[in-house]
Amino acid sequence: MYNQEVIVTLEEKIIRMERTFNAPLKLVWEVWTNPLHLEKWWGPKGFTNPTVEFDFKVGGSYRIVMRSPDGVDYPVTGKFLEITPYQSFVMTDLVDEHPDEWVIEVQKMAGVSGDRSNLNSKLRVLFEELNDITKVVLLTEFSNNQIRDGYVNSGMKEGWSQSFEKIESNVLPNPNELVIEKKLFHPIENVFAAFADKTNINIWWGPNGFITTTQTREFKVGGKWIYNMLGPDGTNYPNLVQYKEIRNCEYIEYLHGSGNPLKDDNFLVKIWFTSNQENQTIIKMKMTFPNTETRNSVVGFGAIEGAHQTLSRLNLYLN
Repeated sequence: MYNQEVIVTLEEKIIRMERTFNAPLKLVWEVWTNPLHLEKWWGPKGFTNPTVEFDFKVGGSYRIVMRSPDGVDYPVTGKFLEITPYQSFVMTDLVDEHPDEWVIEVQKMAGVSGDRSNLNSKLRVLFEELNDITKVVLLTEFSNNQIRDGYVNSGMKEGWSQSFEKIESNVLPNPNELVIEKKLFHPIENVFAAFADKTNINIWWGPNGFITTTQTREFKVGGKWIYNMLGPDGTNYPNLVQYKEIRNCEYIEYLHGSGNPLKDDNFLVKIWFTSNQENQTIIKMKMTFPNTETRNSVVGFGAIEGAHQTLSRLNLYLN
């Protein structure tokens, strides 16, 4: 059952928090593990995240700098200890770089003193899905119950509750939409040119293991791209793209479907290209489907993984 309330319980050395989201598990996992999404929601309301470094793999490190409305930075660092895709991950949560004032205040609330490392913790994030509703459970483990209670008194529930609200308001798309964002380490001119290239697009377009064959392609407003994708299992997927708007190095919009007149399977795709830094481009793809059921179906079929694999293949192609 969908419930926006954050439920908090105290266990031995652990603060347990859980909350549900009205979205499929794979979509919620995406907003928790993609740094381009994380920077939009991590931290209480009013906080921004000017730095999000997130090497999401076992042994990988992360560093998130939360900046308060009055300009104070609260860097959080750590490493990923365990990752079970679409089920859970575990990471250390270190406050080594937090301001001294914050450390003193939390230690005072906990009734402890000494090295700030006694405020470090370990966070386990669990994901559970039922009928396209996803429950996220946070288990934060501290060195003792005294530190645990200090965090409770410091407003930990309120901070996480506001972060969860930002996930819904700032990150999760509308119920009939899917949004994919990815950073490519190439100039925007090269990335856009790859989308416009009617010949070489076959080399990288499609998820891993798929082979794309173009029948005809006119990359212009009103033009069509008719192609087939051959899956690893030998299944052939016909595709028809109808271009509605193209702005050089900025934006592409098109209708995408099978091209079968007996099927009402078209969906709208909008792609934004943004130059992030020199030789870096952020691609944002928004897919709008006829209804929530269709969106959830394609998510379950692997649309998020397929989109990331396609853009990763583009990154390798541009290398």
